[in-house]
Amino acid sequence: MSVIQTRPLPTRTPNNGAGPSKMPTPSQPLTPLAKIEKQYRQFLGKRYMSFAWRTGIWTTVTLSTSIVLYTGSFGKIPLATVLSLPVFVALAILLRIRRSFITQPPTLTPQPTLLASLISALWNERSITLLFSYAIFSLVISNAWCILVGTDDLALFSPTTRHKFALNERRVVLCCSNLALFLILGARDILSDRLKPVWPQKKIPFARAVQNAILDSLTFDTSNSLSLSLFWSIVTPLAYRMVLRGYVWQWVNWRVWALFLRPFIGSFARSSTRAPSAWSLAPQLLVLDLVALTILQLPTKAIMPYITQPLNFEAFYKKSPLTPERYLITALKSQDPYYLQFTLMELLRISHVPAHRKALFSDISNSPNLTTELWQELLLQLGRINSRLSAPLPTASTGTAPPPAKPAVPNPRAIPIKQGDIFKPIAKKQSTYGLKEILDGPVGQAPPEPVAKVAQVGTLAIKKAEEVQNHVVGRIEATPIGGNVLSEARGWRQGLYDWLGREWAIRGLRSNARDWLLAQRIIEIMTTFALASVEEDTYGYVQQVLPASLESIVRIRASVISLEGRLSYEAAVTRPGQDGAVVEIRRELGSAKSACENSIRRIGEKFGPSLGAFRFPPAIAQTLGDICRS
Repeated sequence: MSVIQTRPLPTRTPNNGAGPSKMPTPSQPLTPLAKIEKQYRQFLGKRYMSFAWRTGIWTTVTLSTSIVLYTGSFGKIPLATVLSLPVFVALAILLRIRRSFITQPPTLTPQPTLLASLISALWNERSITLLFSYAIFSLVISNAWCILVGTDDLALFSPTTRHKFALNERRVVLCCSNLALFLILGARDILSDRLKPVWPQKKIPFARAVQNAILDSLTFDTSNSLSLSLFWSIVTPLAYRMVLRGYVWQWVNWRVWALFLRPFIGSFARSSTRAPSAWSLAPQLLVLDLVALTILQLPTKAIMPYITQPLNFEAFYKKSPLTPERYLITALKSQDPYYLQFTLMELLRISHVPAHRKALFSDISNSPNLTTELWQELLLQLGRINSRLSAPLPTASTGTAPPPAKPAVPNPRAIPIKQGDIFKPIAKKQSTYGLKEILDGPVGQAPPEPVAKVAQVGTLAIKKAEEVQNHVVGRIEATPIGGNVLSEARGWRQGLYDWLGREWAIRGLRSNARDWLLAQRIIEIMTTFALASVEEDTYGYVQQVLPASLESIVRIRASVISLEGRLSYEAAVTRPGQDGAVVEIRRELGSAKSACENSIRRIGEKFGPSLGAFRFPPAIAQTLGDICRS
């Protein structure tokens, strides 16, 4: 009797082994850094959702209160509540786009001319998207307000005997005027650089931070917006009545629109008793502008603290298996500057807490300890910022920085640290181009006689035109009105040139020094730990990395000085705006240089003569001595 031998069946593969498996594979576990960034995103998302809920309540309350005050009817509150939903959606789109300008500031190429700077500032993808969101909000709020008022003069159609679907001219004028006003406000925010992030310098309660942001903005920005809306509400109806209705509409009506559009808006060009007067349009336009600005101003001013205020790290520590110190060291490895700001703010906070400093200084791990790991991540971040500070400025033609030239000799930084010559300067290649080769070159020939005569005639013509121009300007300045007009025109022109210089400097600084605030916080963290290590660092961990810290600060300072010199020199391309550019560059980079020097002085005063025990490269040692003696 035979015995059946059982054998295991072969494992089945998808497609009978004909191809790779398409079965879903289990997701890879998140790295500690990815988990930390996920916690950041979730916390910021919840905070922003609370801001969105408050914005929705503010929109509903403002719209309902405004319509009650304007019409005196409480029965319109339900309709106002319903119409506040599309208004809130349009406002949420606008706020989300403004939020992207804070979390990811745009980087534009510096332009040498005024026209190129204006066009590049407004005609790019992000600016157009922002202006489009302003336009959507304006159209939604203006039409919602006209529906809320509910009178015949603000209806969508104004039927006539010949055309039952003729558009209401008054409503079109109100909506278009409000649209133009909000486009101007959006362009002003872009050109005035009001969308940049404002990071806190000290930790305060979140509610107080929001309150301070609102109050600080209400004193200046809101007053300017209200004055602009008042001026706009008076000037726009007059300009429409005298210019658009008197000339433009007639030309467009008979030459452009043809028969298909005349039944809807052709009546705008004809004189009629139904045509809105300038004085009846002004109050309605003013009320509409005030309601729209009231809804918009408060959320746009309060959004900054919701995006830039410090996070609640205590809740993160409780949910993480890592210690607070290890948690922050891991978070320092992030490549996102937005997340690094929160990490460095928390590190700066705990650097002033003795308990956290003790946890760092008392770690006796074999290799590496917490202090060494922290310093390694801080120095790596400083190195990335320093390389960006030293990068060439993007040119207007290419828009990107050219790749760095490869040195002709091996990079001395690639030499192992044990060889001891990591600071050895790069050997310069001897030039064989001498003065004799310059002197022996071909002598430039004199231009032909006809060419010289043409050049002379051109010079005389330019000189004569300048004399005539100066004579005419002098006669105009002799009159009181002409003198005032010319002085105002010169003031406006100088203001445009100053804006050109500031805009050029801001773009150049954002191309190279956009992460300077990160470097400033890192330097402050290292300085605080170094000062506390004199009394608290039992094992001398900080003293082991102190020379590298001082050298990194000196190199950052040297890069800042070099960048200031390069930008100040290249600012000559703006010509009349050069002075404004140089002032902006010196103001921004001067404070950066002072921050580096103050940190070095504080460390020098604390350690005193004991700094002489450290060995530095000659250039670094000389710079440290000069700063400490100054």
